[in-house]
Formats: sequence, structure tokens, C-alpha cells
Amino acid sequence: MLNLVFNNFTTDKKYGLKFFKSVVQGSANKLGFAGKNIELSINLVGENKIKALNKKYLGKYGSTDVLSFPLGDRVSIKSADNDIMALGDIFICLPVAKRRALEEGTSLNFKLAILTVHGLLHLAGYGHEKSAKEAKKMRELQEKILKRLAISD
Repeated sequence: MLNLVFNNFTTDKKYGLKFFKSVVQGSANKLGFAGKNIELSINLVGENKIKALNKKYLGKYGSTDVLSFPLGDRVSIKSADNDIMALGDIFICLPVAKRRALEEGTSLNFKLAILTVHGLLHLAGYGHEKSAKEAKKMRELQEKILKRLAISD
């Protein structure tokens, strides 16, 4: 079961719970979440909010497209039985996502799916900051999930 809290703090209300829920549910099997009770939040925000989060929690200045804040580590996620697996929070900056979709020549739907899956992978304990091997593993899993979702770019 998926308990997804969705907040859209932007003025663009095109994207809602239904879109993000389908991306997360479509990712669940590849991440070992099938049959589990998972809980997370996805928040669409503007540039001021993403800059503030980036500075406060990562010590980085400037905006980014997605930030994830996991509530646990990969071991605790994988070992959870029927308990609720509270994964954490994903923040997606809609203005940055729109710009990057244009720059990359992809649809905004595809870009938002990428960012959601990327954020979800971080919540599940995957990373790309520590080593090239770790980054490759995460990138390959992200690509497998996106193919499975079949959202056109």
C-alpha cells in the first residue's frame, strides 16, 4: 500500500497526486517495495524554496532540480515487514525541471518522472556521490525503472 502525501506549492497546478502516485507505484517492484506499506511525500516547490533547502541542509548555494531527505537507511528499508516504511521527503523544483526539460529536449512529464524516480532511489538508500560504481548502479536502476514506466520523452 502506498501512502503518498503530495503538496504543490507552485502556481502551476497541472501536476497532481495522480501523476506522481503512478510513478512511485510503477517503481515499487524494482525497489523491493511490492506488498509493503510505504509512505513518502513529494513536494513541488519554486526556486526560492529549493535554494533555501539546498543551503540549509546541504550547504550549497543555488537552485537544483530535486532534493531527497530519507528517514532511514537502506538496511532498515529492506528489513521492514508489514510495518509502515516511512521513506522520507522529495522536493522537486518545478521551474528548474521545466528549464531542464527544454534544454534536454524532453517532455516535462518525462523530466518529472526522472526526478521522482531519482529522488525515490535516494530515499531507498541509493546514491551517486561517493563513487563512480555507486553512481553507475543507481543510473542503471533508474533507467530500468523509467523504461518500465513507459513515459514518453
